[in-house]
Amino acid sequence: MAPAFGRCLQKELWTRSWRRGDARPPWIFGTWECLQPQKQQVSGVTNYLRKQSVCLSHSATAAAVQQKAVDGRTEEFKLVYRFPGIKYCRVVSRLKLLQTATTVVTLPPIWYLYLQNQVSQNIVLYATGLAVFAGAMLYSMSYFFRRIIGFIYLSETGQTVRVAHLTFWGRRNDIYCPIETVVTLDEVGDSKEELLLQFKRYNSTDTLYFTVKYGQIVDREKFTQIFGELV
Repeated sequence: MAPAFGRCLQKELWTRSWRRGDARPPWIFGTWECLQPQKQQVSGVTNYLRKQSVCLSHSATAAAVQQKAVDGRTEEFKLVYRFPGIKYCRVVSRLKLLQTATTVVTLPPIWYLYLQNQVSQNIVLYATGLAVFAGAMLYSMSYFFRRIIGFIYLSETGQTVRVAHLTFWGRRNDIYCPIETVVTLDEVGDSKEELLLQFKRYNSTDTLYFTVKYGQIVDREKFTQIFGELV
């Protein structure tokens, strides 16, 4: 009886020990499984906050640059030079667009009639040659007129120069540049006897033109401040 009871007690203790040992791993692994998503969530939140910080930094930089540009363009400017003939240059630039539209509309019907043997070859060649020549002339003149300066301004602080000229579509375009980037006429090598004077900048390869013979210097003091003495 005693040996049997001892074997039963030993078996019961071994079974309980095995059950406690068997129950421990799920608790340990369950704790690890619970902690692992929490670590991933914390890491994800950290990365998100870091990305948000970078985005806010870039946004702040872009806003500062944009604000600086807006402040420069809202500054008060005084007229220094103007060219009255700029309005005729604008008409020619707009005429170029009308000429192009007219060519696109008229040439296809003429060629269609020619293929139908309803007009002669001379008429087709004459119309095509006239359209090509007129278009080439107008585009060449427009290329030149886009570089003619209509107005030159100087800010009240004397730090920024604003130059107005025409675009390809015959609209006005304003260029803002610091006064120290403008090349003086003495450095360019132009004199007041020349018909066209060059407007150059140290930080750009583009060259614009203005004339004092047919243009008007409204404020000679500010003109000298920008371009130096005109000799």
